[in-house]
Order: sequence, then C-alpha cells, then structure tokens
Amino acid sequence: MGLAACGGAPDPVSTVEVTPGTTVSPPRYMALVREAVAAARAAAIRLDALPDAPTTEQARGAAPGLAAAAARSEAAARQIAAARLDDRRLEVQRREIGPLYVALASGLRRAARAAADGDVPAMRESVSAVAVQAGRIHEATGPEGGTS
Repeated sequence: MGLAACGGAPDPVSTVEVTPGTTVSPPRYMALVREAVAAARAAAIRLDALPDAPTTEQARGAAPGLAAAAARSEAAARQIAAARLDDRRLEVQRREIGPLYVALASGLRRAARAAADGDVPAMRESVSAVAVQAGRIHEATGPEGGTS
C-alpha cells in the first residue's frame, strides 16, 4: 500500500500507548499506519517462506515469527483505533481502516496460535481471513477507495 507524503526515512513509531480519544498529529498517525503495514509485511514474509504444503513442524517453526508480527500488528492497530485526528479526511480514513487493522491483527494472532499448535488447516484458514482484511484495507486506501 503506497502512502502519499511518506518519502524518506520514517520517524520511529512512539512506544507511548495512545489513550483512547487522544488527538494525534497527522505524522504520528501516518507512522502508526506504516507500522501496521510493516507488521503485516513481516507476517507475509514468514508465511511466504513456508512451502505450499507445510508440515506440522514447519508450521511450528514459523510460529515465533508469526507471533512477533501479530504482537506488532496488534499494538499498531490498537493505537490506530484509539487515536483521533483533527484532520477530517484522515479521521474519516482512520475510522474506516481502524477496524480493518484490528481484524487483520486478530487474524494474525489466530494464525500464530494455529502454527504453534501445528494445526496447518487452521493456520491456512486464518491466513485466508487475513488476506481478505488486507484486501479490504487496500480497497479503502487505494485511489478508487472511499477515503483517498
């Protein structure tokens, strides 16, 4: 997902938790969105490293990386959902994509748990649900989406 005005080295995402209803600056919001995207990409890299038909042990081997990506995704999604923006356009976008990032993070957590359990079918099902959420986020933020 390309984000306008996000060139150069991104500012590090603050580790200070956003209290629900706190107004954040547009740059802080964009940093949170970049972090959510990076977390999803980290999970995708781990999943792409698996063979098409992973064994139980291969799924278990991927579990720590998936759990780390899920935790990162959950933190970013939680902050996106809690934040508010004075910029009306960005606030409309945040309200639309916030729940999608929360659902994506939840799906990553389910995939990580399934991988840890060696439950390849449940992992695949969770990954499919994550892909649906990623598609919805892409639609919501793309040039044809409702918020861009």
